[in-house]
Amino acid sequence: MPPKNLQSESSESSIQLVEIAKIRRDGGTQPRAQLYSEVVAEYVEDMEKGAEFPPVTVFFDGKEYWLADGFHRVQAKEATGAKEIKADVHLGENRDAVLYAVGANASHGLRRTNADKRRAVERLLRDHEWKLWSDNAIAKQCGVGHPLVGRIRKEIQSTTKDDPPTLRRGMDNRLIDTSKIGKSAQVSKGTNKRQRKKKQTGKTTSTPLVQSKEVVRGDTWRLGKSHYLFCGDSSSKKFQKLLPPEIGLFMIFIDTEEHWPTSLLDNTKNAFSFYSSYGEDIDLRNLRQIVENCIVTTTEADDAVIMINLPDPSLFILMESLYCLCYCAEPDPQRCTDALTAWATTKKSVKKL
Repeated sequence: MPPKNLQSESSESSIQLVEIAKIRRDGGTQPRAQLYSEVVAEYVEDMEKGAEFPPVTVFFDGKEYWLADGFHRVQAKEATGAKEIKADVHLGENRDAVLYAVGANASHGLRRTNADKRRAVERLLRDHEWKLWSDNAIAKQCGVGHPLVGRIRKEIQSTTKDDPPTLRRGMDNRLIDTSKIGKSAQVSKGTNKRQRKKKQTGKTTSTPLVQSKEVVRGDTWRLGKSHYLFCGDSSSKKFQKLLPPEIGLFMIFIDTEEHWPTSLLDNTKNAFSFYSSYGEDIDLRNLRQIVENCIVTTTEADDAVIMINLPDPSLFILMESLYCLCYCAEPDPQRCTDALTAWATTKKSVKKL
């Protein structure tokens, strides 16, 4: 099957009332990392008030109806006691439904989380046929950026024993030999790695943080594989050297109104500034919800988030759960120590650089 965006092309379909009991929801077509009970409850309330919802999308193979889009709506309709639901019925098999589902809600419906986007990309990259598609083709089908596809592809290849495929299917459906792409760069990189190993006198390992560990100004810590905590001012050259070439979201938590930012780095896509006159009395649970909503609506998985000041020591754990790469500058050593202590509960590595 050639790379194509099923949602953007017209295909033979019809709007029908389909029995909910006949709709298959167990064929691996669920595009989300999870269903949200609160969303289902909200839909149920609206439906009982007479609200009209768009038809769900199903693919019919002559025997089974495979649900491709509308899992929350089907569950809500079922909860109202209804036996049927309006559906946009396409002719196709289970795999057609899967291919449609990975891009569902990219531009409508309940906004996808970073975990949802990642799940969609992984679904195609772990398939024997679809993994041959180019990063651009998969990105187009899933409604994400192609750099995300490339990063996830590398992760999958590094954790499997299979060699990377030497053939890749492009946007025009032609098979491309990729065996020589980047080969010289890989040899050079491997040589440098061996040279670095010769200079090492011992193996460096990451040690779990214990609660008595203290942070001092000037320290830089790496949490897990993706997050960096610098104890000091964000203007420090030491912190500036850590920053990636592209920033998905720049967040600054200021303690006084005089510190409102006047400018941002040129490579910043989105920005969020937070100040509260309540100071230390602010409810951190509410703050975490604000930060989570901001990240979900402005970033994709593996985007870099810059955080100036750390009001909540557990925010690194939130970043990890949302698949973001976090770079934080916090001048208060005690806040930094609290952040590392909170991170220790994840049982993931922490290392002083």
